[in-house]
Amino acid sequence: MYKKGKKIGDSCTCCSPYKIPLRRQRSHYQQLTEFERGCVVGIREGGFSFRDITERLGRSVSTVHDCWQQWSREGTASRRPGSGRPRGIAEREDRRVRRMAVVHRTASAAEIRATVGTTVTQRTATNLLLQGQLRARRPVACIPLTPKHCRLRREWCQARAHWRAEWRSFVFSDESRFFLGASDDRVLVRRRTGEHLQPTCLRPRHTGPTPGVMAWGAIFYDSRSTFVVILRTLTANLYVSLVTQPVVLPFMNSIQEGIFQQDNARPHSAVVTQHALQSVDMLPWPARSPDLSPIEHVWDIIGRQLQRHP
Repeated sequence: MYKKGKKIGDSCTCCSPYKIPLRRQRSHYQQLTEFERGCVVGIREGGFSFRDITERLGRSVSTVHDCWQQWSREGTASRRPGSGRPRGIAEREDRRVRRMAVVHRTASAAEIRATVGTTVTQRTATNLLLQGQLRARRPVACIPLTPKHCRLRREWCQARAHWRAEWRSFVFSDESRFFLGASDDRVLVRRRTGEHLQPTCLRPRHTGPTPGVMAWGAIFYDSRSTFVVILRTLTANLYVSLVTQPVVLPFMNSIQEGIFQQDNARPHSAVVTQHALQSVDMLPWPARSPDLSPIEHVWDIIGRQLQRHP
């Protein structure tokens, strides 16, 4: 029985496993490059089928077939000139725009356009940067390092690059400040266009000093120290009386042949602190190298857990 040219009982196209995809891969809409055109001709002359060439290049059969037909008729596989509007700038200016963005990372599209010349509009400069995957992003905060700092860090890492079981004898310690506000830039929001002012998409920001608390801790291969909360500004005397004597010394005495690590902060490098730790083996630490300590990952985990408990 048929109705309006369709057999009753046939599945619709939306339920059929052979339905046409609504969105193809982007490579299906891009022109073949000169290298791909040469590959089509060379592989085809090698006796391979169009389907084999399609699987190798990731293109459609019709695209590969048209390229081969052009080669058979005209003796060339180069792309024909398009019929659309010609480009306003040359490839040389394209490369210059992208090179300016790489050399001057903080330059805006308007500044790049003014440097390159008046033939390039600001919108064209922005499109060229987006095509080159040069999007404007928030820079990652880092500690400024001098060439001497870099050399000492590299030498320190190279001297211990082959350590494996040796790291089990080290105790890594540090302090970290945890902010008690609504967010410390770890939380992102998902929003649609035009929803940036919705109350659920806003992040409250304190106009004064952000409330927080400083804590000290140390980690060992299969153990950890007591978590010490520091309610005041950390000084050398406070570090000795609150951390070194009641926590560090007993913890290091309980470990056989343990080696203690701390960075070169002023409370750590003070004479009173060095005198209190004279019975403890210390690990030499390069200046401005907090990222080398594995305890930084512990602080990150604790900070993320605190965000879940406002």
